[in-house]
Amino acid sequence: MFLYNLGIHFFNFGLHLASSFKPKAKLWVNGRKNWREELQQSVNKLQLEDAVWIHCASLGEFEQGRPVIEKLRSIHPNQKIVLTFFSPSGFEIQKKYAQVDYVCYLPVDTKSNARDFLEIVKPKVAIFVKYEFWLNFLFQLKDRNIPTFLISTVIKKHQSFFKWYGGNFRKALRTYHTIYTQDNQSLDLLHQLQINTGQLAGDTRFDRVLEIGVAPSKHESINQFMKDSFVIIAGSSWQKDEDVLIEAYLKLKPLYSNIKLIFAPHEIDLPNIERLKKQLQTKQISCDLFTEQKVPFQSSVLILDTMGMLSSIYQYGNVAFIGGGFNNGIHNLLEPSVFGLPVLFGPNHQKFNEANELINLKAGFEIANDDDFVKFLTRFLTNEDYLKATSTISRNYVVSKSGGTAKIIEGLNPYFN
Repeated sequence: MFLYNLGIHFFNFGLHLASSFKPKAKLWVNGRKNWREELQQSVNKLQLEDAVWIHCASLGEFEQGRPVIEKLRSIHPNQKIVLTFFSPSGFEIQKKYAQVDYVCYLPVDTKSNARDFLEIVKPKVAIFVKYEFWLNFLFQLKDRNIPTFLISTVIKKHQSFFKWYGGNFRKALRTYHTIYTQDNQSLDLLHQLQINTGQLAGDTRFDRVLEIGVAPSKHESINQFMKDSFVIIAGSSWQKDEDVLIEAYLKLKPLYSNIKLIFAPHEIDLPNIERLKKQLQTKQISCDLFTEQKVPFQSSVLILDTMGMLSSIYQYGNVAFIGGGFNNGIHNLLEPSVFGLPVLFGPNHQKFNEANELINLKAGFEIANDDDFVKFLTRFLTNEDYLKATSTISRNYVVSKSGGTAKIIEGLNPYFN
């Protein structure tokens, strides 16, 4: 543990240095100032002792923990819940999340911080989401006989558990009462480590998107925009994605006049929206901005320049093009799939299981350039039966993968009676 604790101290020191010139590091440091006093005051005020403690690294992990949190809240409405984040990107966006009683940063993983946090909160159950292995916290939870769960996790051969120096990390895996994995490969790797507390539950994100698909928000202006049209939705697009899609659109539009295009850029700050608008205009493509609300929209291209709409907008599309595949990795494929949209994306998708699975099912399609896009879209535009069949496969994929939340809740329920 000496080297681990030394690394934690160096990491903490480095972030304090960086906080003077990096805004995210400043949030990370400032958010942990006086945490003991603030946590104790909140525990006293909100009567948080005996709470369920749920920890997420950031937003991605939160989205996997969210279905479990909300199901716990619905069946145990009086149970107090404390939610912690490691990253500012998670905390700053979800600090007012209404389904829990208190949200805060996870203190730096030192032995004294772990001891004090657990002394103040006294959680009845601890739940870590996906990739969180903070050794001092886990060992202290074990010493206090607090049932601890790891949910929605994926175990990979390259992780520290399989390295010569990974003894303490292997020991940390044994502190969990149950490890709920996303796939069978993770279970097999746990067995290789002679850990038999794993259970296959699946990815809880499927349950979340299935809920969105059942009762999505309605947008009448988008409904009017898509009438009698074939709508392509570019979700979480970056400039490289937009370059490909614009060139493909220019080739397709003269042949199929009913095509319409919705851009939902990943970054919606004004300079990026203006850049995209100018790029379209340079190609002599007229466009409307959603916030201008020129209903009905006059153009065949619409830019969503507002947050929080994309997951429900997919219900109005025929095909989705998911951004990030020409950058560091693709964004959410499940949100369009739940509405039965075939999904296209750039080549950087290898680390995303759902992309590879959808490709194998013939409902996901990798494109390398605008010509690839034109090829796939032409088939969808000219073969309605093929489009319907692909749509059904895409939707059924999400349905078949759902149910992870129920399995996890079943394992947690005995601790709430």
